[in-house]
Amino acid sequence: MPSSLISPRMLPPSPGRTRPFGARLLLAAIAASVAMPAGAVSGGSSIPFEGALRRAVAIEGETERRFDLTERMAHYRVSGVSIAVIENCHIVDARGFGLRAWGGEPVSAETIFQAGSISKSVTAIGALRLAERGTIALDRDVRLQMTGWTYKETLEPVTLRRLLAHTAGTNVAGMNGYLPGSPLPSTAQILKGEKPSNIPAISVENEPGSRWRYSGGGYVVAQALMSEATGMEFAPLMQDLVLKPLAMTRSSYEQPLPQSRHAAAAEGTSADGSALPGKWRIYPEMAAAGLWTTPSDLARFAIGLARSVRGDASAILNKDAADQLTTRGLGNWGLGVNLGPDDGVRQISHTGKTIGFTSMFIIYPDRCQGAVVMTNGYDGGWLINEIMGAIGDVYQWPGRQEPAVQATIPLTEVITRRFAGNYRLKDFPTERFSISRGAHGDLRWAREGHVGRTLLPATPVKLFSPDSFMTIESPDPDRAITVTLSFDGGSNIAERID
Repeated sequence: MPSSLISPRMLPPSPGRTRPFGARLLLAAIAASVAMPAGAVSGGSSIPFEGALRRAVAIEGETERRFDLTERMAHYRVSGVSIAVIENCHIVDARGFGLRAWGGEPVSAETIFQAGSISKSVTAIGALRLAERGTIALDRDVRLQMTGWTYKETLEPVTLRRLLAHTAGTNVAGMNGYLPGSPLPSTAQILKGEKPSNIPAISVENEPGSRWRYSGGGYVVAQALMSEATGMEFAPLMQDLVLKPLAMTRSSYEQPLPQSRHAAAAEGTSADGSALPGKWRIYPEMAAAGLWTTPSDLARFAIGLARSVRGDASAILNKDAADQLTTRGLGNWGLGVNLGPDDGVRQISHTGKTIGFTSMFIIYPDRCQGAVVMTNGYDGGWLINEIMGAIGDVYQWPGRQEPAVQATIPLTEVITRRFAGNYRLKDFPTERFSISRGAHGDLRWAREGHVGRTLLPATPVKLFSPDSFMTIESPDPDRAITVTLSFDGGSNIAERID
């Protein structure tokens, strides 16, 4: 499976925000023909990817277990999934699974989803195309290129390059979104933090160029710069710069989504897996989170990226601009894209999350091979992780890895008594979770208001989740007073509150 698989960030999530979510190895011809997939999982047996999913952690001593996609959708409470697979710069499979909404119509390859932060990758291509034309400059102080935003004096300037690479020092990681029918702020109001904007004013909080800090706010500045420099509204500008040239015919940055397109749109799910009130949220921060699209359209975008990196004549960017995009910077990021581990196979990826939707794309440009997965699941990241792993196995992606293996012991009443209860994080007391017996007698972990996950005992004092890489430990001999949660290389202390 690929080395940049995603797994939802556990701590400290701000419910309702568009943001990148954690990664175990942190990101880790335009009209292509569509055909059914062919391939083999490791071990040689031919099987479609939708029947080849596996959990993040394998159980020691168990025969390799593969799951059906529909089974795992039910497990994660995700009603709809759409997938496009890329081989040799062609879309070789594009299909929908499940329902656009609970009790609704089936998902098809034409169903549109919110792309969340993948919007930033598409925005970056638009910005680079303007830079190619000399309309805007990557390395000039943005204060000298626009009048709609400024910042207090710093040693280093805020530049478009730094905005796109998340190194400009700007604030606001993610966006809250707006309920349909709510008053929407203008770009100027968002930048200034004026009502009805529901996020703080965009400002510089760290010295530009000094560190990597994910900032959706920086992309709102880029949005304003691009519109001001061209005299065009952002949505039609992106249509001209990227969506139309790449034949992304079902994609749009229009916010709110026009009524004429509602029937084609998937509807989001809440954190607890239920239908999302209002169906979706509106994101006037278009450059950061405003794209509605399909996996096939995003696959055309990813193919366009790969062709640009390879220097193909038909590429959306010239080779110099593509090199700028894929130059590895702080945090292993390029301009608007994650480049994966610096010691791994060359790859380009991004994840996306809005309230009710989770998505990811990955492309290996040297082989022009990859995939796009879009879900209408609030916590669809676990599912995407498993889907990407299955596709990587079936299509023999470079750099794929075997799953982690963990031994387990029988669950006893002593272990249950030790861990079962309600907890809050010591450093983030508003973040709470529970550990309890499930319907089938197993232990379940769940953040407050979220879909739960199975926990298995590794030892009498340590639990783990086979769906992720989370572990929970407590040395207390009888009933845990505190537990240590470890995930994505970090740990947090949680205190019992019952």
